[in-house]
Amino acid sequence: MIPCFHLPRHDRRHRTFLTLVLCLLALCVVQTVSAQKRNVRPVDNRIYLDHADSLYYDRFRLGDKQVVRGHVKFRHKGATLFCDSAYFKQQENKFEAYGHVRMLQGDTLEIRCDTAMYDGNAEMVHAKNNVVVIHRKTSELHTDNLVYDQKFEVVYYDQGGNYADRAKGMTLSSDWGKYNLDTKEAEFFYDVTLKTKTHVINTDTLLYYSQTERAHVKGGMTKIPKDGGPSKWKKSVIHSIKDGYDVETTNCFFHMKNNTVELFDKSTIVTDTRTISGDSLFYDSEKKSSRGYGSVDYVDHKNKNRLVADAVDYNESTGEGLATKNPVFIDFSQKDTLYMHADTIRIETFYLNTDSTYRKVHCYRKVRMFRNDVQAVCDSLVLCSKDSTLTMYFDPIVWNASRQLLGDSIKVFMADSTVREANVMANALSIERKYDYEHPEKVYYNQVASRVMNAYFEEGSLRMSEAIGNVQTVYYPVEDRDSTLIGMVYMETDTMRMFLNNERQLEKIWTSKSEGVLYPMTQIPPEKDYLPHFGWYDHIRPANKDDIYYIPGRHDKNASQREDDGTPKALTKRLRQVPIKREK
Repeated sequence: MIPCFHLPRHDRRHRTFLTLVLCLLALCVVQTVSAQKRNVRPVDNRIYLDHADSLYYDRFRLGDKQVVRGHVKFRHKGATLFCDSAYFKQQENKFEAYGHVRMLQGDTLEIRCDTAMYDGNAEMVHAKNNVVVIHRKTSELHTDNLVYDQKFEVVYYDQGGNYADRAKGMTLSSDWGKYNLDTKEAEFFYDVTLKTKTHVINTDTLLYYSQTERAHVKGGMTKIPKDGGPSKWKKSVIHSIKDGYDVETTNCFFHMKNNTVELFDKSTIVTDTRTISGDSLFYDSEKKSSRGYGSVDYVDHKNKNRLVADAVDYNESTGEGLATKNPVFIDFSQKDTLYMHADTIRIETFYLNTDSTYRKVHCYRKVRMFRNDVQAVCDSLVLCSKDSTLTMYFDPIVWNASRQLLGDSIKVFMADSTVREANVMANALSIERKYDYEHPEKVYYNQVASRVMNAYFEEGSLRMSEAIGNVQTVYYPVEDRDSTLIGMVYMETDTMRMFLNNERQLEKIWTSKSEGVLYPMTQIPPEKDYLPHFGWYDHIRPANKDDIYYIPGRHDKNASQREDDGTPKALTKRLRQVPIKREK
């Protein structure tokens, strides 16, 4: 037997009251929903024929078509259409309009054409022949075949079209196009040409954002020759009417408001005198400034030089530039090409756009330079095109053939493709490497140390050197008959001039009052064959144009002070952070 439980009387009253409240609440909700449903008006999707001069209907000959003629006017969901005549399919909610077709949608859109098919259920308009679309009275589209999707406010054309925005002074033509009337964004494909007051863009794919006046160029373009040959693919081109430069790109954003371009995917900017390419480029034609990142290659065809780096800033109006992240400066203005690498390269141009224009190139930290007739390393360097000089600071070393020049600073004068003169200021040391033909395995060094030193060249060969102030020299005279070494001369003087012939052999020496000793080759005292600050740095000499990059960690202060052949190395404190030639 199931037991029964009886609630107290006051609990039963509470339960009854709660039940009544819930029922009243449910009844109110149902009534509210029903009222809302009654207040919602059904969408009227029907097409209305408002006017026609005549109407003809023959069910047996034309089916459900009604033929209307003369000042025909249709109305559908806020759109009004006028034409000369039409076939009206009232049951299918469609009509075909002919002759002077004109469609208005509010005060924002007008479509004119010769023929149009209107589908009220699908809310689609298909306009043909001499189609003109006017949007907000500022932009026009001309084509022969157009589809207008009223539901999504999008127009399409696929048989060629011409678009013009009078307010922005822009025109565009393409084979295929799509324009969103709501977002004002457009897509154009195949044989696209966009023209503004300052630029012309040719491509096969272009996205246009009217509100921001920005065009996005994507991909290249295919050109079919007029003679019927095979089609050719090339990069898209942006031509500046005002400045005359061309941009070759496959990925670019062009801002028409301020005439700036953002280039990606190894694009190229080409002017009459310059070419710039890189992974990412940003160019402002108003300010004439450009920035590049990633494998930037800047070529100045006028001044015949080139700058390669991963980060470059350049301003054409001032001629100033800055290159960082592994920059390399290449000068091909002379017969021989000069290659130079540093941590940072800065360019200055003076008297721009005049006959007196010249340029200075500043290189900072770990500078390495190579040219066939001269190589150099230093901490910082200035290259000036005005007087064709190259000035090196902080532990510079210059090599020419078998000669090496050191000092606190060195200034080199160029003439055409060769070195004309070199000046060493303070702590000068000149070294020439020589070989003994009787003992080819042995190496000897002619050495001159002085306070100041000048070297003069002819056709790249040293012809005269001048040492001034506290001159010390170690020299090995050569026998004229068999080119054997006679002995070693040690001499001290205040001023010395050495003259060499075309074969780089010593012709004569001029000195002021001097003191010297000639030692036979077999009686040279130990350590007398090297001056106190001797240092032969051939192991850090750039060997070719690919050996200009600094490799750290190869200069050990505790390393042996002698080379493998027994010659002493330079004191490590003489050179700070001197680059070492990379191993192959």
